[in-house]
Amino acid sequence: MESPKRKRARLACQPCRERKRKCDGRDPPCSTCSQWGYECSYQVRQSSSSTSQPPAQASPRPPSVVSGPLRFDVVTPTTCATPDTAASAHDGLRRRVEANSGATTVRRLGLKMDPTRAPRLNLFGWNIGARQLSSAIPAATALQITEITSLDHMEVLAQVYFDKLDPCYGFIDRRQFFERLNSRWTSEPRPRVYDSVLAGVAALGCLFSQRNCTVTELHLVQSARSTLDSHILSMSPSLDLLTGWLLRTIHLRLTDSPHSTWIASSTLMHLIEALGLHSDSDTDAVYASSFPPSAQCDPDLKRRIVGVSHHLNAWTSFDLGLSRVLFQKHDLPLPPAPRPGDFTAELIRLLPTSVSLDPSVAAEDTGLLSTLSSILNGSHTQPPSVMAQTNLVLCLVRRILSQNLDMSNLAEQVLDLLRKALGCARSMVQDCSPWHQVANVPFHIICVLLIMDTRSSLAILPEAIQTVGLVASIYDTETMREANHTAYLLVLLHQQRRKDDLAVFSKALAENQPEPRMDLSPQGPTHTNNSDDHAWLEALVSDLPSLRDADLDEFLNTDMIGGPLFLGL
Repeated sequence: MESPKRKRARLACQPCRERKRKCDGRDPPCSTCSQWGYECSYQVRQSSSSTSQPPAQASPRPPSVVSGPLRFDVVTPTTCATPDTAASAHDGLRRRVEANSGATTVRRLGLKMDPTRAPRLNLFGWNIGARQLSSAIPAATALQITEITSLDHMEVLAQVYFDKLDPCYGFIDRRQFFERLNSRWTSEPRPRVYDSVLAGVAALGCLFSQRNCTVTELHLVQSARSTLDSHILSMSPSLDLLTGWLLRTIHLRLTDSPHSTWIASSTLMHLIEALGLHSDSDTDAVYASSFPPSAQCDPDLKRRIVGVSHHLNAWTSFDLGLSRVLFQKHDLPLPPAPRPGDFTAELIRLLPTSVSLDPSVAAEDTGLLSTLSSILNGSHTQPPSVMAQTNLVLCLVRRILSQNLDMSNLAEQVLDLLRKALGCARSMVQDCSPWHQVANVPFHIICVLLIMDTRSSLAILPEAIQTVGLVASIYDTETMREANHTAYLLVLLHQQRRKDDLAVFSKALAENQPEPRMDLSPQGPTHTNNSDDHAWLEALVSDLPSLRDADLDEFLNTDMIGGPLFLGL
């Protein structure tokens, strides 16, 4: 007796296809998936000749960046989606990731103008860069803060911090800080975690008071890092530890690499969640047991720490194309209460819009334009706050231009803000206030001006180039020299592209000049603009709503061929 032939399934489920297992083709789940506990699903084929699709991902993973040159790998979910839909979602996510990061903007801009000379994928001008001593010093064990400098010098450096950084990054109780500073020199023999706060404030005071790096600054930075790294968490973190990590993240954002800053900011966000600082509930047990008595009932201080930390983590993640840290609940803090002479609230008010630009969120086209209008109309008074506003506007503009949306009605407002930001950058760098935006914002203003490529935008280029050059001359670091040269290269490539286009236009006109039916030279007879001569043009205008308000007489009397408008120069 012949053995019955084994029935083969006409369509195997996706898990069996991926694992090359036998599938009986039953309705989900098939016997194999039922046995092994796989999530059974079938992929519908469009046609027998269609090529097989790559395995679907169960969930999206964030864009990844490897060491060395930046690389953006974006994978989107394709479960229960047609290939066209999956490809569209993938392209949309990639476009949003790249528009958020200035690195890909620079690379694409260079490739468009000259692929052979385009800058590499890099975050040019991310900050002023690491300042170096004129002579190297041997590495030594981290010193205690009382061994680095005197109490009087510490008070001077702290005063610089509270004068220049605290107005826009106001998350430290000034009175409490100076009380604990004095007690550290008089009554506390052993180092504590609050030493990281004292050293962090003093290190930023050095950065904002001296254009050249000093041995004292290096020792302060090393002392703060050693205190934080050596601290062992036996229970929930303390507010002192969080404040020390926030100061460290700020210093890294101003002087160090993007990856180091992202790791520090992510660590800070996890510590905030572990403490429960992001929750506005005063009954939170972890929060109530961990706060010191002086800050235990200050919800405004909580909001400021969480807001500034969230701001740093979000924008560092956007720049690198990496995921930001999300809380399980209460993702965004409430805005802090306004204080006289304090502008931290201006910065934190930008946070909801910044978070809405997360690449995983697909914003509507009209939403981006209305958001841009809202940010442009916001009130920002201090230079660091204006620069934060401008950085957000630059990101919005890149997103809008990447989708080919019409922002002509907002273009002048955008250009006015860019001019204001360039002035703020010059005033900040001359005042020895090396915020990261003094390098980052002017450089990316140049990129956006070249992408906009209008008469009005290109007119701002000289001022933007001068601003980047000024920052590079005052802070002569390798980072700023590279940013200055790259900015000059981009403008040079744009100029060469225009010259090449002009040569093409000239050749096309010279080789294809029609037989003259009238004198087209400027000295020739003036053409009379009567209704019979251009009735056909009036009929065309009436059919095009965008041209109904055009002045035909002025248009026809313009020397279009020889004039600069025709050449786009």
